[in-house]
Amino acid sequence: MAWWGRLRFSVSRLFQDNHSRRLLLFGCEGALLQFVWSIAAAGGFGTNLYATNLGATDAQIGMTQLVPYLAAVALLLPVGLIGDRMKDARIVPAAIMAFLGAMYMLYGTVPAMGEHRMTFFFVFLALTAGFLSTYNSIWQSFFGDVTPLEQRNRVYAFRNRFVYVVAMAAPVLCGALLTALPDSESKLAVLRAFFYLCGALCLLNAFVISRMRGGRRSPEATSAARFSPREIGGVLRGLVRDRKFMAYFGGVMLFYMGWHMDWSMWYIGQTQYIGLNEAELSLYTALTSISQLLLMGAIVKVIDRRGTGVAFLCPILSLVFCPVVMLVGLHVPEGARAVVFLALGTLVCAPQSGTNLCLVQMLLAAVPQRNRSLIISLHMMVVTLSNALMPYLGVRLYEAMGADRRALVLFNMTVLCIRLCAFALFSLRALRARRAAESERRKAV
Repeated sequence: MAWWGRLRFSVSRLFQDNHSRRLLLFGCEGALLQFVWSIAAAGGFGTNLYATNLGATDAQIGMTQLVPYLAAVALLLPVGLIGDRMKDARIVPAAIMAFLGAMYMLYGTVPAMGEHRMTFFFVFLALTAGFLSTYNSIWQSFFGDVTPLEQRNRVYAFRNRFVYVVAMAAPVLCGALLTALPDSESKLAVLRAFFYLCGALCLLNAFVISRMRGGRRSPEATSAARFSPREIGGVLRGLVRDRKFMAYFGGVMLFYMGWHMDWSMWYIGQTQYIGLNEAELSLYTALTSISQLLLMGAIVKVIDRRGTGVAFLCPILSLVFCPVVMLVGLHVPEGARAVVFLALGTLVCAPQSGTNLCLVQMLLAAVPQRNRSLIISLHMMVVTLSNALMPYLGVRLYEAMGADRRALVLFNMTVLCIRLCAFALFSLRALRARRAAESERRKAV
């Protein structure tokens, strides 16, 4: 058993090093979270299929984004205020994970609710996917508290490698099992098992978070605003006067609204017009995850050498081409649609590995230290409101245009125009930042 002693010694030494411990624990946290996110988030692989097999209409498919994100909007502010008051940044994320563990167990029982199953579906969707989105907001502040500034890019990139591995495997496993089943009730039984597993993984993630080191806040950081309109209004007035934050906020909201608008319509286009089945949907998710994982190293290098402003242009351009992929898929012969869509979608979506990598660092750089959790929560409330409303409004716009093939074409052209505007704005900002940096270098010489 000498090998076991050597292994224990090596692992013990590894965990004594704070940086290595941080890398491994964030890798585990990211992998566990991603499995749940891939299957059971508001836009997760299993959520739309769960709704479809429960008998949801197109409008109800649109509401799978609306309901949980509206719940998240209501939760973000009080959770942010509680998080600001905590001396230990680990408490709130770990508590949310534990709560999610219980709620996903109940979410899996929805098909047993008979004729009221859709009502209970949306109730538990709010209590699961809604809290999951809230966790995402709290996690950003938690990540900033436990990770030194100079390590954030590397730690986040390392975590994302675990994330993309799970993002490849989880949908493929779920899709392969679902495709082999003949009827909705059998598919619902498989989905229920996955949601029970999500609950268990959330409980495990609460334990992983509790084992992370750091997160102790200074007295200045914990002097959070009280939950009153006057105090919150004071924070908001300070933000309006903060030119650095407002410059970030205005541009990023244009990006978010253009990004969120087709989330539900993307699923409708894939299933009703391109004709993808469960296996092909899972294959598409896996292929895009592989392409994003392969390109992540290049995105990290661009951030290190050129900054997040330049690197962020890559995922924006990727999103610009997504409506183009859908339009191309609609205009090729029916027998080739799935193959063409999978190939082009895999290629075009590869740079999206840089989206959250850039957004998290841009947000942390723009937000002042005092009341950071509260400010991030207020920011994420607006982002989450966009995430709630824009997919639903996208479906309603598609229905107003006629809910047919022509309507899907017009809808994707609209999304394309909005995303082109966002790309132009951030390109201009990157150019201005480069000129300002060159000017500073000349002055230094």
